[in-house]
Amino acid sequence: MDTRGAGHPFRLDALIEAHCSVNWRQRMQRANALLTFAKGEAIFTTGQPAERMYMVHRGRVKVLADMGKGGTRIVRLAGDGEVLGHRALGDAPTYTASAIALTPAHVNCIPMALFLDALKANPLFCYHFLLHFAAEMRQLDQHLRDLMTMNVAQRVARVLLLCRDTFGMDANDARKLAYTLPRRDVASMADTTYESVVRSLAALQEHELIELVGKDVLLRKPRALEKLLT
Repeated sequence: MDTRGAGHPFRLDALIEAHCSVNWRQRMQRANALLTFAKGEAIFTTGQPAERMYMVHRGRVKVLADMGKGGTRIVRLAGDGEVLGHRALGDAPTYTASAIALTPAHVNCIPMALFLDALKANPLFCYHFLLHFAAEMRQLDQHLRDLMTMNVAQRVARVLLLCRDTFGMDANDARKLAYTLPRRDVASMADTTYESVVRSLAALQEHELIELVGKDVLLRKPRALEKLLT
């Protein structure tokens, strides 16, 4: 997700409610299973046959892509209502990334074949899902460009803002991220080292853009943080 001008996270459940017929909403509801995953557990892995489409019901998830030579990188975060597994769509569906629970997560799933039939039978649903898919690809392209052009502090700031846009802010403190990505995961997403993340966070705090409280991050000047990305 490109945090510059990003809107609210895409919600698959809202799309189904708005653009699928009553019959298809009922069919998907009957076929739905609610699965529970522990923190650190894989929801699906790269190369696994894509037999299900997933939607986060409650929880936080990271999506990792295989970068070759045994390496992976976090390319996406997903929160409540967001879809998982859709990049596997095709004639021989196979998951092209791995989805790992960052926290205990409850995830809805329906058979992939049923989801594909729903797309075929509900043109507006298919159209709006395609728009989301295209927007996500543009955001991923922007993320890859940013990794090549931004300095480390900018990339770390970008990940913090991504956490804000995906997971929101704490209900009891409007300055505090509802969920702060672990430092090593920030490093993965920012394509840097753990030590560089620690130094960058310290520098952002020194400039009074953020405040570190243990492992949590408070955004003291979010607009100034956004300006770092330009």
